[in-house]
Amino acid sequence: MYVLDSSAIIEVIEKGPNAEKVLRVVGNSPFVTTSICLQEVLTGTTGERDIFIFESLLGQAEILVHDAEAAREGAKIMRSLIKNGSKINIADVFTAGIIQANNAELVTLDKDFSKIKTLRVKVIE
Repeated sequence: MYVLDSSAIIEVIEKGPNAEKVLRVVGNSPFVTTSICLQEVLTGTTGERDIFIFESLLGQAEILVHDAEAAREGAKIMRSLIKNGSKINIADVFTAGIIQANNAELVTLDKDFSKIKTLRVKVIE
């Protein structure tokens, strides 16, 4: 299962330069994201019209949540990053924990996810 990070969702919706690459990777897969990415996208959305568009689109997505298993996976990831002297945004660690707890693969434009050696991730460049 492919799970879209907030960067990939925004890239597709805004028809950015890498939108086609994101769509090629996910193909006809269902639209799946995480509760963390949902919050990131909606937080960055301004204006009632844009909020309506994002809410309508994201309302059709399967949303994977940050639960106890995701928290355990995220803690393992964070310990590994600290041990290796790497740091990434805590929201990205939460997202990665969700991805690993669901045995999924993340699709993102954010290269920081590459620092997580145990994560199945496709970084779109």
